[in-house]
Amino acid sequence: MNWYLLIKFFHILAVALTIGGMFARQLVRGIARRSDDVSTVASLTRAALRIDRTLVAPWSILILVAGIILAVMLKWPLFGFLQGAAQNWLLVSNILLIIMLALIPAVFVPHNKKVETVLQAALAEGRRTPELNAALDDRKNNLAHHAEEIIIVVIAALMVLKPF
Repeated sequence: MNWYLLIKFFHILAVALTIGGMFARQLVRGIARRSDDVSTVASLTRAALRIDRTLVAPWSILILVAGIILAVMLKWPLFGFLQGAAQNWLLVSNILLIIMLALIPAVFVPHNKKVETVLQAALAEGRRTPELNAALDDRKNNLAHHAEEIIIVVIAALMVLKPF
């Protein structure tokens, strides 16, 4: 068995599932934001969270683990010019990954808690409340999700193209 090819396969599979999960989650969140029925909003919001927990989170961890293993196997410079290497695409990827990971505790976790709280209140009232609308349309969270999508696509492009 060729370990390199097996790890590379899982790395690429993880990238595909993470990107697919991110875009599926955003599609579901978008449908939830446009729904007038609070029960539908609750169901779709929870479905988006489930997508996050089953696709995005675990597979993004596998991206990182498999990527580090591949870099070590191939003796690629993880830290680029910081370790005297001429290639820096992996360093840029690592920086982008750190930025993306920082969004989790800085934006996504607090936002998800807030949404769950206002969602429970809206369900108790049986209608979409202004607080729920504000939480679902939170500009900071939406920008962070767009940044996350752009970052993961850029990292995938860097991984394939290795431009510098």
